Amino acid sequence: MYYEQTYKAREELLELLEGISEEQLHQKHENLWTVSQNVEHLYLIENKITNGLRKAIEVKNEVEEKDLPLAKMLANRTYKVEAPEDIVPSEHPYTKAELVELLEQSRNNLNTFIQEVDEEALHKYGFNHRWIGDLSAQQWVQLIGFHERRHIEQINQTLNNTVQ
Repeated sequence: MYYEQTYKAREELLELLEGISEEQLHQKHENLWTVSQNVEHLYLIENKITNGLRKAIEVKNEVEEKDLPLAKMLANRTYKVEAPEDIVPSEHPYTKAELVELLEQSRNNLNTFIQEVDEEALHKYGFNHRWIGDLSAQQWVQLIGFHERRHIEQINQTLNNTVQ
């Protein structure tokens, strides 16, 4: 299934969070977001993408689905990307339970979208990614997982206190 790796990435993230103390959630390291900020960002972006996909399908925004190496593109952390203002995390001191709840909310939003949309629409409609270009709904759902893996690596880097 096209979204299988997106769900596996979430399982990995939740497993990683299980082993993190409340104190570790908010530890700051130079030029890196805290664990909490990474998780809040993932919540924000998953909702933004899902809501954008709903709108793209509603207005029938057709895109040409191209074969793109999304996994490879998002795994490359040597290319630093500045998050748009609306998905930059706050300094709010979330608890682990609150962070898990946010992730459940955004994933429920995505799951509802996936159940509502048909296969044809997944490939026909989408919207533009600011540095990749047009992506179909299916590709956006895949991107959510690849993006999450990118941040799992960042979380591990923060926890290990190593800056690459």
